[in-house]
Amino acid sequence: MVVVSEKKRQLATETVEAQPPSKKPLEGENAETMLKELREELEKEKAKSEDYLKRLQYLQADFENYRKRVEKEMSDNRQFGNQRLLSDLIVVNDELELALREARGSNENPTIVEGVAMVHKRLQSILSKEGVEKIQSLGSKFNPDLHDAALRVVSDEEEGTIVEEIRQGYTLKGKVLRPSIVKVAENPAERESKSEKSALEEIGDNE
Repeated sequence: MVVVSEKKRQLATETVEAQPPSKKPLEGENAETMLKELREELEKEKAKSEDYLKRLQYLQADFENYRKRVEKEMSDNRQFGNQRLLSDLIVVNDELELALREARGSNENPTIVEGVAMVHKRLQSILSKEGVEKIQSLGSKFNPDLHDAALRVVSDEEEGTIVEEIRQGYTLKGKVLRPSIVKVAENPAERESKSEKSALEEIGDNE
């Protein structure tokens, strides 16, 4: 019995010694290295995410600018696309106004005159609805952006004042559709007075 027990004890000791040693926990240095690598990977992913976000923002800004540009072009096309048609309608309006003046100054049938007047009024309503407005010229100062000067006439009015409108001008939503053809005042007395004043000022400067 004693021999058997001794053999069992010896066998148990050998078995324990033959077992591989248990794994030791990571040392502090290895854990620090792994943590550093994880941080570097995290920074790389963060940089990628920021780069993707910037690219997305640039694309959104480009698309927004493109959308606004297209909307403006479409708006301009709608606003001025019928400019030629409106110019033709203005000519028709001129002819109707001339016909009305002549009809009212003669013994034309009142019914015909009234019919022409109704057509004229309807046409003016359409032009107004489309944004066509008359250029107010008579009595105002000559403006080359709005007026074409056909003649300069001697007048007591201030130099450059429009004294007569030969043809009515129109704008389309602020843009000149057809300039007014006008006669502009020429005031010799005022011009002479200004010349004398300029001469006196020049003399005074030379003294």
